[in-house]
Amino acid sequence: MARCRVVFHPTNKEVIVESGTSLLDAASVARIAIKNLCGGDGICGRCRMIIREGEVSGDVSPKLTREEIRKGFVLACMTYVQSDVVVEIPKETLAKEKVKADRDAERFRTFEQAIELKDAEPFPLVKKVYVELNKPTLANNTADHERLFDILCKKIGVCKMQTGLKIIKILPKILRDSDFKITATVGLRKEIAEIMNVEAGDTEQDNYLMVIDIGTTTIVAHLIDVNALSTIDAGACFNSQSIYGREVTRRMITAEKRGDNELQKMLVEDINQLIENLANENDVSLKDINAVVCAGNTAMGHFLLGLPVENIRRFPYVATSVDPPPLRAAEVGIEINPRGLLYSLPGISAWVGRDVT
Repeated sequence: MARCRVVFHPTNKEVIVESGTSLLDAASVARIAIKNLCGGDGICGRCRMIIREGEVSGDVSPKLTREEIRKGFVLACMTYVQSDVVVEIPKETLAKEKVKADRDAERFRTFEQAIELKDAEPFPLVKKVYVELNKPTLANNTADHERLFDILCKKIGVCKMQTGLKIIKILPKILRDSDFKITATVGLRKEIAEIMNVEAGDTEQDNYLMVIDIGTTTIVAHLIDVNALSTIDAGACFNSQSIYGREVTRRMITAEKRGDNELQKMLVEDINQLIENLANENDVSLKDINAVVCAGNTAMGHFLLGLPVENIRRFPYVATSVDPPPLRAAEVGIEINPRGLLYSLPGISAWVGRDVT
């Protein structure tokens, strides 16, 4: 199949797509946010574009006036590329959510939690704990990982501890190279504490997490200093999924047609870009971001994890999962500490003070 170049003005973005691709899909590939309420069904008439050069095919939309047709207007969802084309996107077609995202970023940058918790001791989801272990002797030759488990359980106040084989394998060398003075990164997986990483020396001060509010229009991220329990910085971006419809039901229909992976990929790319930007701007290493807490409405939670969404919008409206267990962030493609945890929680949007819908 022939390959065609599509150039979009005034954004000056260009993409290569196969002949027969709709202009709406080409705009999606170019990550251009346009007004698109119906998700590509030709109903809303919002995705108007003007063909300046090249050949296209498709039906003439009844949403367009004769004067618009004469001037080269088409609906992007009903128009298909047949050659290299140059397209102009009118200002009224481009989505304006970027302005909202910028305002959200500024508003949340100075956010402070207003609720004062009394008689409550904060217990972070992920802790970094510096310990100095007694060196083994003939009288006390407890295995390395059991020795570490024992001291951490006492120091953190938990009764169940687990870790992966990778940590057990690297533990002996790190212990002996550091004179048995190490920092363990410990995460909570429900009632069980898990050793996620071990490092030589005292690195307790380098412990961060991300709080992500996944809205259907805007995604807001907080970079949190776990030790200080405070927001270091915040940022926001337009939810790229909106190119498939402003209304979440349209996105669920798109997921049924195209598969869940495409919408998950767009969401994860937005989240990773926010994390990378905040980390770079605040001189924080991604390996020191040990957890991500995400929340949104039920559909956004499913999109994040790549779960099927078709049953949410059909009677009797059953979700795949509304309270999934803690997972590896890497399992969904979020780029933080490779063993970092992902907590996908309902209701966290109340904590950051906005409606995720």
